[in-house]
Amino acid sequence: MTPKGLLFDYGGTLVEELSVDVRAGNEWLLSRASYRPPHVTLDHVLQRATRVAREVSARRDEVQLETPWSTLTRLIHDSLGVRFETPMPELELGFWNASVRTQAMPGAREALEQFHRWGLLLAVVSNTGFGEPVIRHELARYGLTDHLAFVMVSSDYSVRKPNVLLYETAAARLNVKAGDIWFVGDRLDTDVTGAKAAGMTAVWFNPQGRANPLSDVDLAVSGWADLVGHVGPPGAVNGPPEQSY
Repeated sequence: MTPKGLLFDYGGTLVEELSVDVRAGNEWLLSRASYRPPHVTLDHVLQRATRVAREVSARRDEVQLETPWSTLTRLIHDSLGVRFETPMPELELGFWNASVRTQAMPGAREALEQFHRWGLLLAVVSNTGFGEPVIRHELARYGLTDHLAFVMVSSDYSVRKPNVLLYETAAARLNVKAGDIWFVGDRLDTDVTGAKAAGMTAVWFNPQGRANPLSDVDLAVSGWADLVGHVGPPGAVNGPPEQSY
């Protein structure tokens, strides 16, 4: 049957991440410093950032724990004596705008509008160290927030997909039983694995037509139009087959 709620991944599903220029982001950040020791250069910041990424960020998937961007930034800049008077949320959004380039996935906005017309509850669950305002800001650039009940990010909850705690919390916020939710995402190791463990229907967003090494994908779709065709209007019986690759 048609789901009562749909949860979507962010990167690789609603939007495609084109590039991340960490140097440009940190250069912008340094330009907003209220104090920077004379000997501290951008290269010093980048060296420290590489170390922090290696010792903290790179282990996120292994332990399924999230470290917020603000914490990582303090680990980098506080150790170098760099200080900021600008509020951290403002710095975070500025860093994002200076470093990240994305584009909307084809058909995403039209699909969300159709799901809304059908009366389905919609929300986003994203693995990211950035805060909810940043991800909402990026989605809004493409008109992708109009019909969302919420945008949920792992940095606000400490745990990352595929940790079931995150999926359970999302279902509770949506006020829909897990069995009535389809989770749509492009990663098998996080989106699909976590959704299945939480009792949701796992929909693999796979526009590249990659081979599927898992046996527990409920449905694989080639794009947003394909997903719309499988969801159908309320009461439809054209949901996912037992397996579709």
